[in-house]
Amino acid sequence: MYKLNNRWTISNDKYNWILTETFKPATGKSYNKNSYFGTLEQISSTIINTVAKDSLLRQSIIKDKNTPTIKRINLLMEKITKDLELFLKGVTNEKA
Repeated sequence: MYKLNNRWTISNDKYNWILTETFKPATGKSYNKNSYFGTLEQISSTIINTVAKDSLLRQSIIKDKNTPTIKRINLLMEKITKDLELFLKGVTNEKA
């Protein structure tokens, strides 16, 4: 088993790679959700997509109607990319 961070752990069985995601609700007990994949690439894609979506949810830039659409998209992509870079540095234990 390999722990990426407090949210994700990767393990495997005879047939699958297993991505365990730990959820810690504000109230109640934390719980785990297992997802099964045939390849590590599928796990990587899932993690990257989830981190990008989480980043998108935190952004307020798309709500600013005074910013031209192209500029909003570019700024949004820059913020998502930065969040992904910080996540990857965190799971690989690199200094930011």
